[in-house]
Amino acid sequence: MREKRLAGKELDQYIQNELLMMIREGLEKSPIQPSTVHARLVSRGIIKGGLSTLSVPHRKKMIEEAKQRQHNTSEFTDEEHENFSKGRVSKAYVQKAERYKQELDEFKEKYERNVLAVADIVHYVDSVTPMKVEEVLGEYLVRELAMAKKRG
Repeated sequence: MREKRLAGKELDQYIQNELLMMIREGLEKSPIQPSTVHARLVSRGIIKGGLSTLSVPHRKKMIEEAKQRQHNTSEFTDEEHENFSKGRVSKAYVQKAERYKQELDEFKEKYERNVLAVADIVHYVDSVTPMKVEEVLGEYLVRELAMAKKRG
C-alpha cells in the first residue's frame, strides 16, 4: 500500500505547524531558514522532494514571516535583526555577545556599589546599636563586610 503524498493546503498546514514549533524552540535552537525547515520536514517523513518544494512563492512568504516572528521574539536589537535579515548571522551573534558582556559589566558595578552600601549600613547599625549585625547576616555578607573593613 502506497502512502498518500502530501500537497497543496494539507502540506502548507504541515509546514505551518513545523514553523510554529521552530518559533517556540527559539532562534538559538531552531533558526528558521528554508534549508532547516526542509531538513526537518524530510526527517519527519512529511516531504520527500527537494528544497524546491518550499520555493513556491506563498511558502517562501510563510517561511519569511515565521523567520521574522522568530527574530522578533528573540532578544536582538534592531541593528542585530538587520544583520540577520542580510544574512550576517555571526555578526549579529557577536554584537549580541558584546552587548551582554557590557550589560554584565554594568551589573557587576551595580553589585559592587550595593555591597558597599550594605557594608556602610552595617557599620552604621553597629555603631549606634548594641546588636552585632555580623551575627545576623549570612556568611556571604560577612565575608564582604570583612573585606570592606580591611579596605578602610
